[in-house]
Amino acid sequence: MNITFAEIIPSLLPSPEILQLNSWELDKTATQIAVNVTSVQNPVRCPVCLAVSHRIHSQYRRKLSDLSWANFRVTLQLNVRKFFCINPRCQRRIFAERITDIAATWARKTQRLTQHLTAIGLSLAGNAGVRLSQYFGFKVSRNTLLNLVRRIPLAPIQTPRILGVDDFAFRKRHTYGSILVDLEKSQPIAILKDREAETLADWLKEHPGVEIVSRDRSRTKVYQEKQLPKN
Repeated sequence: MNITFAEIIPSLLPSPEILQLNSWELDKTATQIAVNVTSVQNPVRCPVCLAVSHRIHSQYRRKLSDLSWANFRVTLQLNVRKFFCINPRCQRRIFAERITDIAATWARKTQRLTQHLTAIGLSLAGNAGVRLSQYFGFKVSRNTLLNLVRRIPLAPIQTPRILGVDDFAFRKRHTYGSILVDLEKSQPIAILKDREAETLADWLKEHPGVEIVSRDRSRTKVYQEKQLPKN
């Protein structure tokens, strides 16, 4: 069975069920593929009042970087619709459709490219992450990778049974903090603003269930019974 490249492209798009392929252009010199697509998602809701609207106001184009195909960088030229909000009580009169499965609002990268870059930044951080990204054909800066890592939502804190506490310097000889570690999982769980016993005691009161506290080489007397809460 003979299949042309034009027939393969729709299956390579992010969320192909809501994107309609219009055209594509291959630039061998720049090793880049430009894909022109249009959003056909239905229904479309106002982001403010969530009312469904079918009244199209206009269209505009978003340019999104996507995952590479083989050795070719891919750019999506996405035609997005603007709608009239049909709810007379809504503060938003005209809105652009949100395509969150493909890209976040105002983003210049697709969600799947962002996920790949976040994984690279989380594993290798800045400069090393940039070098690996370039190897895969992604043009990204060190700061972009670090910002993606900072945006990762923190997991909810699960109170450990064995808690390790250690000091570190925000600024050596001036400002110190404390890092709290789940010693059974070898996983950091929180950072305290200073290394005072009262701050640690307050944290323990807010997270009951700690059975053992280990603090290495600290002059702070955190083990006094009057300072530690009773479980």
